[in-house]
Amino acid sequence: MTKPSCLFLLRAYGDFTIALSIAAHSPNKEQFLVVASKHLEPLYTALAPHLSAFVPIRFIDFGIDGQLMRCFTNKFILHPHTFRELSSLRRFVQEQLKDETLYLEQQKRIFFPRIFCGKHFKPIVTNAPVYKSYARFLSVSLTEFENIPFDRNLQGKKVLILPDSRQPNKIVNTILVKKLQDQLDTQKAEVILAFFQKAEVSITGNKIVYNNFQELINLINNTDLLIGGDSLPVHIAQILYKPHYILYPASKTRNFFTPFSVKNNTYFSFDEIKTRDIFS
Repeated sequence: MTKPSCLFLLRAYGDFTIALSIAAHSPNKEQFLVVASKHLEPLYTALAPHLSAFVPIRFIDFGIDGQLMRCFTNKFILHPHTFRELSSLRRFVQEQLKDETLYLEQQKRIFFPRIFCGKHFKPIVTNAPVYKSYARFLSVSLTEFENIPFDRNLQGKKVLILPDSRQPNKIVNTILVKKLQDQLDTQKAEVILAFFQKAEVSITGNKIVYNNFQELINLINNTDLLIGGDSLPVHIAQILYKPHYILYPASKTRNFFTPFSVKNNTYFSFDEIKTRDIFS
C-alpha cells in the first residue's frame, strides 16, 4: 500500500500561486494532504473563485508573519523568530502526521526543516523550472496553461503595468516604466499603472493604488495585458488566463517564468527594455 503524502506550502505568495494553479488541474490532488501556512490563506480566498477546480488545503498557523518561513531567506535565517516557526512546524509534524511522505516546495535550505522535524522532506523543485516541476509531480500537462488567447496588436487595448515587487532588484524602476509608456503610446494602447498601497510620485500617467489581493485580482481580470516583474502578479495573470509580459534583471534565473511567457517569448530583461521596443 502506498504511503499517504503531505505537501507543505510555506514560502512566498508567488510560490503558493504556482502550486495552486497546477494543483487545480491535477487528477490526483485528492490523494494527498496539502498543508499551507496561515499567512497564505487570504490569497487563497481571493483566488479560489477563479480556479478551474477546488483545491482542498489545510491552513495552519506556524507563526509566519512575513512573506515566507524565515529559514528560507538570507536576511532572517538566524532571527529568533525563525526557530519559533520551525518549532511550530515540528510540533505539527510530530502531533498530526505519522507515516506520510513529506514534501516541501524547493530544495533550497530544506535541511533546516529536516533537522528540526527529524523527517526527510522531499523537494518538489530542485533545478528544473518551477511550473514544470509541479506539473510533473501532480501529473498535469502544461498545454492548457500555454494556450492563452493573445493578440499582439495593442491598439485600444487596456494594458496594466505593475512596477512593484517584494524583492527590490525586481522592481521596474521609473526609467524603465517611462520607456514602456512611450512604447505603448506608439501602439495606441490605454496604459494603467498600479501600485501596492502607495503610488510612485515620480511616475506620471494614469495611476491606481490597490490594497489587497482581491483588488489586485480585479485589476488583472479587467485588463487585456499585464506587464510586471518576475513576481506574484504574473502568476495571478497565468491563473486568470490573461496575457502577460515578464520583466526581470538579467542576473536572475528564469525558473519561475510562466508557461504562457515561455511559449510566447513575452519575457525581457531590464537591459532589453532599455535598448529595444519589446512590442514591435
